[in-house]
Amino acid sequence: MKIGSIVGIFLVGLIVVGLLAFTGFVVRAAYQQRLGPTLEAVVSTAAPVTALLTATVPAIPTQTLAPTAEAGVCGETTAWNLLVLGADTVALRGDKGSDLTRLVRLDFPNRRVVIYAFSRDLWVNTSGLGLISPAVEATELGTVFYEAYRRSNALNHRLAMVAGVNTMAKMLSWNFSVHTDHYMAVDMVQVPAMIDAIGGIPINIPARVTDPWIGMVIQAGQQTLTGAQASAYARAQPDSDFGRINRQKLLLEALRLKLRDPAVWVKIPQLYLQYDDLMATDLSPEQINHMACLLNEVPAEAIVQEGVSQALTSPGPRGSFVWDKNAVMLQLQALGLIP
Repeated sequence: MKIGSIVGIFLVGLIVVGLLAFTGFVVRAAYQQRLGPTLEAVVSTAAPVTALLTATVPAIPTQTLAPTAEAGVCGETTAWNLLVLGADTVALRGDKGSDLTRLVRLDFPNRRVVIYAFSRDLWVNTSGLGLISPAVEATELGTVFYEAYRRSNALNHRLAMVAGVNTMAKMLSWNFSVHTDHYMAVDMVQVPAMIDAIGGIPINIPARVTDPWIGMVIQAGQQTLTGAQASAYARAQPDSDFGRINRQKLLLEALRLKLRDPAVWVKIPQLYLQYDDLMATDLSPEQINHMACLLNEVPAEAIVQEGVSQALTSPGPRGSFVWDKNAVMLQLQALGLIP
């Protein structure tokens, strides 16, 4: 059974309200310094996904979005594709890997945010990614992160996570033709404690959910979830990975509303400092503040959550899902994630 991670939900929540703001916490000289290494360049290659799917993608004209009246918004004039990963590297429950993979498009000129979910159970081609000894030519999407992480010769956990992020970015480019500009990744170990530190998450649960791993039951109705309960709600998979993603969307929106409380804002910088060894990003404090500015500008209706739905898949190897390349690529193009 594959499981999700509240870590990724928490991290995306931080993105949605821009709470990793460092104004006043760093000196100006360090304000524009990246907090981690940049992503490696993706080498152009023939799309390996054709080895998995026989369908071809029709030529799609590039869509140009009309800019707003203001050329510069929150200090930025372009759009970013931000890769967000919630990583399980110790396999507390289930398989190791990226339990949550989201591509977040932050469109500054158009004041729009798209959060696109990739199920960890999607079957992807990994040939040419350097996953050797033993070689991994194809596997589940979420597993790619850990396969790269454990092969890394990095000197510390954070840099090993960056190695995993680099491989995930290349895999997404080769399989889905999406480009990654920046990344945020976080390990899942301490996130329940981080949720407790902000006082839990108020949420209206539409249906009763049981976490089969620990027997925790989340009842339907309005309530405030503790860190352990939120983690169970995000990770439980009594139905499918796609059902889990839908529950994560509900949790994400609840967390977004929670983190709009100014009383919570002041706690975030300290949480980052306390758990910074579990997080990795190439954004600078200045870029994070620009992101915070944008996400305060964006109305709720301009935050779009989409993903590869189960309707676009069919059964694949080892309980995975093979995805309809034509349909997925057209969806990504319609959302502005690919040209």
